[in-house]
Amino acid sequence: MIENIELTSHLDQLFQKVCVSLQKQRNQLAEKIGISRQQFDVLCLIYEKGQMTMGELCKEIMSACSTATDLADKLEKAGYVERIRERRDRRVVRLNILPEGRKAIKDAIEQRQDHLKRIISTYDQAELTKIISVLETMAHKFERE
Repeated sequence: MIENIELTSHLDQLFQKVCVSLQKQRNQLAEKIGISRQQFDVLCLIYEKGQMTMGELCKEIMSACSTATDLADKLEKAGYVERIRERRDRRVVRLNILPEGRKAIKDAIEQRQDHLKRIISTYDQAELTKIISVLETMAHKFERE
């Protein structure tokens, strides 16, 4: 049991290191395009999922609507998104990513993937296959909880 606790603790520390490194990278990518990391995360979300209502955004980022509105305001001011009112119900506002926002996120994704390629370039195919398998299994288990 003690060995298991030590392994769990070590694994937790490794995950923390990886998460901190990834957060630093996201902060740097956001800074490059002149927005906060939270705004960057929202822009990524809209890029990946497409247009979304403010209500959907609030649920996705698990924040108060006032927080989502503030993030959307700043992204709109930066020229990365636009608000579109529904014709049938003008109370419903959708966020749509603009070409400049799409380009910024595409460039950021390329930079993130280039960084990852540099890191994994030292592994052979068998090691990468094993890493991917373990991470996929863990991701599925975390998602189910």
